[in-house]
Amino acid sequence: MSGPLSPVSARRVPTSALLVSAALGAVQALVFLAVVPVTSVLAAASPPAYALVAAVHTALPFLARVVTRVPGMATLAAFVSGVLTVAVSPIGLLGVVPLVLGGVVLDLVLSLRRGAVVRPGRVLLAGAVTGVVLFVVALPVFSPEHLVPPVLIGTLLGRVAGEVAVAGAVLAVRRLLWRAGVAR
Repeated sequence: MSGPLSPVSARRVPTSALLVSAALGAVQALVFLAVVPVTSVLAAASPPAYALVAAVHTALPFLARVVTRVPGMATLAAFVSGVLTVAVSPIGLLGVVPLVLGGVVLDLVLSLRRGAVVRPGRVLLAGAVTGVVLFVVALPVFSPEHLVPPVLIGTLLGRVAGEVAVAGAVLAVRRLLWRAGVAR
């Protein structure tokens, strides 16, 4: 039996959430293309500045999760973005890993209940946790001259500040979409 209240239908992901998330992932790929020339230079020249700017790579997956209110949508949007940017990423296929990892962390920190409104504090926490995780993931690719406390601390702070700023922007966009009647 698969009626409106059956367990099978309760677990299905709404098509609208999948489409919105995939579309936001595609737009995120365009954002990636726009900032990759800057982030490529910053990664070598100034890891703290790179960390601050690179936070933009989680913006639309973050928005996908917050707007659709469906767990897993940040991961889906990040995956779509990653697949679409493989050819232009300075690190190729490996570039998918931090993008998807960012989406996974966002999905795990935000409410796991479908349809639950995510409170602003939780959104900001998700940004901060994502910043810390992405900082740790980046450590193996740091050059030896950047593995010094001032650069490491600056990069961690830049990553967290960037992700929290993205979280704030996502909250503002969600509020605007809600007022416009686009998001629930």
